[in-house]
Amino acid sequence: MVHVARVGDEADEANWPVDRYSQHRVCDSCGRNFEEMEPHHFSFNSPLGWCPVCQGLGVQHGANPAVLVPDGRLSLREGAVAVWPDFAANPDFARMIAAIAVAEGFDISVPFDDLDGRARRIILHGAGETWYQVAGPGPSFSFQYKGLFPAIEEAGRVSFIYRYKLQGMVDDVPCAGCMGARLRDDAAAVRFQAFTLDQISRWPLDRALAFFRDLPLGEDERHIAGDLVREVRDRLTFLVNVGLDYLTLGRGTPTLSGGESQRIRLASQIGSGLTGVVYVLDEPTIGLHPRDNGRLLAALRHLRDLGNTLVLVEHDREVIEAADHLVDFGPGSGEGGGRITAAGPPAMVGASDGSLTGKYLSGKAAIPVPTNRRPASEESGLTAIVVKGAHQHNLRNIDVRFPIGVLTAVTGVSGSGKSSLVEDILWKAAARAKHRAQLTPGAHESIEGLGFIDKVISVDQSPLGSTPTSTPATYCGAFDLIRELFAKIPEARMRGYTSRRFSFNQAGGRCEACEGAGQKRIEMHFLPDVWITCDACNGARYTPETLAVKFHGKSIADVLTMSVDAALELFTSVPKIRRILQTLSDVGLGYVALGQSAATLSGGEAQRVKLAAELARPDTGRTLYILDEPTTGLHFDDVRKLLDVLHRLADLGNTVVVIEHNLDVIKTADWIIELGPEAGQGGGDLVGEGPPEAIVARGRGHTSRFLKPVLEAGPMTERPRFDPKAAKQAERSSQRPTGPADNGPKDKSPWEVDGRKWHTRDRVAANGKPPRWDGQILEMIVDRIEELGKEQFAPTEWSQRGVVRINSREESMIRFPFFHATTSAEWVVTLRFFVPRTTFRAGAVEKLVALRPFHEIEPPVLSDLPRVRIGDLGPFHEVAIVGHALADFETEGFRTFLDKAVKAFLAFGKPAGLKRASELTG
Repeated sequence: MVHVARVGDEADEANWPVDRYSQHRVCDSCGRNFEEMEPHHFSFNSPLGWCPVCQGLGVQHGANPAVLVPDGRLSLREGAVAVWPDFAANPDFARMIAAIAVAEGFDISVPFDDLDGRARRIILHGAGETWYQVAGPGPSFSFQYKGLFPAIEEAGRVSFIYRYKLQGMVDDVPCAGCMGARLRDDAAAVRFQAFTLDQISRWPLDRALAFFRDLPLGEDERHIAGDLVREVRDRLTFLVNVGLDYLTLGRGTPTLSGGESQRIRLASQIGSGLTGVVYVLDEPTIGLHPRDNGRLLAALRHLRDLGNTLVLVEHDREVIEAADHLVDFGPGSGEGGGRITAAGPPAMVGASDGSLTGKYLSGKAAIPVPTNRRPASEESGLTAIVVKGAHQHNLRNIDVRFPIGVLTAVTGVSGSGKSSLVEDILWKAAARAKHRAQLTPGAHESIEGLGFIDKVISVDQSPLGSTPTSTPATYCGAFDLIRELFAKIPEARMRGYTSRRFSFNQAGGRCEACEGAGQKRIEMHFLPDVWITCDACNGARYTPETLAVKFHGKSIADVLTMSVDAALELFTSVPKIRRILQTLSDVGLGYVALGQSAATLSGGEAQRVKLAAELARPDTGRTLYILDEPTTGLHFDDVRKLLDVLHRLADLGNTVVVIEHNLDVIKTADWIIELGPEAGQGGGDLVGEGPPEAIVARGRGHTSRFLKPVLEAGPMTERPRFDPKAAKQAERSSQRPTGPADNGPKDKSPWEVDGRKWHTRDRVAANGKPPRWDGQILEMIVDRIEELGKEQFAPTEWSQRGVVRINSREESMIRFPFFHATTSAEWVVTLRFFVPRTTFRAGAVEKLVALRPFHEIEPPVLSDLPRVRIGDLGPFHEVAIVGHALADFETEGFRTFLDKAVKAFLAFGKPAGLKRASELTG
């Protein structure tokens, strides 16, 4: 650093002007120096370039202004700040806000949006160390105001309880350090053609392409950056050509759909210019409007013409018809598929009688256009949910009407604002209102009509789980019922197994080597983990003892490997299980195995499992169902099945809203809402709403152009309406008359076949272990009671698993049994005798039976129960005696006790003379 003073006679030496010269980039005003800029400084993925506050994310987890001040048109007095208490209900708080307003010079009766920036900043961020005085009337005091943002953030850090309560007010907000630019301040300030990198990153791809395509470069500039600019143009062109012109360069990868991510990878391959490569694409049309299919097909043909081979897994009609060679698998799904039913050009496959796909291509099979749509217009008087002033993302302050009780399809080109309207606004607002969900709805003014529904269910394509223990059967609840059924099988009851024993998520019956997963995870350190079949159970998940219990020859492991359709046949006589499995089959998942790992399910399959789980629950007829592209991965015939289910929901009175591009769904919907007309900044408008015929007649937007020939092609038929009463009656009539055992196994349990043998010799304790108490105790006592009572006792009840009971024949006179034995314990048997209160004096029973406590017996008995205890039951005493060995009951004292107990019980309620005191001694 060099300081050069310019000497002059007109000024004193202290006032001579000084020029500073430096070899570094230093600001003359603040003295800050800047280093030489390199490419790393413009990368938010590098520590050299990212914002030090957010580390390149562009967002922070903080208070959301949209939640704190939802309506800026209200004043502070009118409740503009949603988290503040009402001024009328809390006058002291009102005095505090008024004191701030007086001290800072603003009016609390002015709308929040009309306050100057300084006042709004004080309300949101606080006034630092300033103290405000609150004078009378009332107590006078002073306070400091921290501000909304600091107070909420500090409360979330201090306490988990506060963090939970405030989670709906906290969201990802722009970083306070870089305001979303992601870069350090000096890199974010660098401009190219008057634009910063952050500004260019926020442009949609089509605008960015136009900017770099029309970029005026001089000769020197072309020499420096010509190759770079050309490469940028080419890459942007590839992205635009595959239909991603509405995305911005700075769009976060987690916010992209599966189809968008796949098309970005496809664009990168187009730019590589490779030849002789085999490309495999799985459903590249996911999320694409029919308008965008043409651009995608052009990109695929370009790759083919370069000399590459493209293999596509696809169900879209336009892509199938554009293929050079078509291979159709079938004829069914799961075990019913796996064969090639037709192969060749699409025209040849369409002419094949054995191809289901060919029938839909040729028109021999088709999803019909309904002639009886449900009335949904406002003129029909149908109630509706109305979203007013929606302006989330690219939505342009639109009002949208969702009719109640019909199937509504929300369509439009990709990026037109469908998800912003339905998921960000409608679903989040409804979930917040109906379920108190801690969600922040997208920007909108208000929503009317939520009172017409009682709950909202969003069925998305997120995974059901990420481990092998998460399966379709566990998610939809069928496995809980199957476990309960297996626990009722005689073999399981004999072994003392409960439903817990058949759970692979709990210890007891599962294989502990793999913890019920059927697979073991091998950690590969720097490589992805590998799952291998468990060598202990060979993938069965359970121990051999658990697998020994079978239902119609199938173990619990066999059931998990069965497809839904096969399990439906196995459990056809069990209504609760059959109803859930039938729902899974109805949504087109009959081929999926009940125990298939959720991690292996596609997004469309996971979404249909969730839909089936919701359908299996009790229906209220006032539910709002929201689905995002449920036809993803579905064949034409599976779409037909799905539509039957969706229309069934609407026939029951529910409201179904579907975000969809599939024309078969759109043509069968009762009401269509089209957004657009273009994507990104060119979208967000309400292009049209109404039944499909009205959308085509209006001729606006891109959907009408593709929907018109589909409606004209037909066929036109009346859609059968779902009648729940008729369906219930048909279900009952279709059930086989198998008697009272429809809900479970039909074989008798061993205690029902020979109860005496079960309780005295073959019994199993409740914990599944063989009992250690002597079964001859029970035989001796029962035989003696039957001998003493002769015909006055009813036959001994041996037919229950853990109880033996002897009742009087005169049940109307005595409401207690005489004898009740509990036999399900491992170490002891509990014998209960019910006798009149006057039978024994206090302490007489203990003296008669003379049983030693268990802790004094050798070998010890694991029981802490008292050997004898007596309880009061009105006019009766309950005498409970706990036994273990037969020798304890072969005494003269116990025989005397038993004789007197039987005689007193049988004499109860009959006329008798007075007893002498000596007769009560026992």
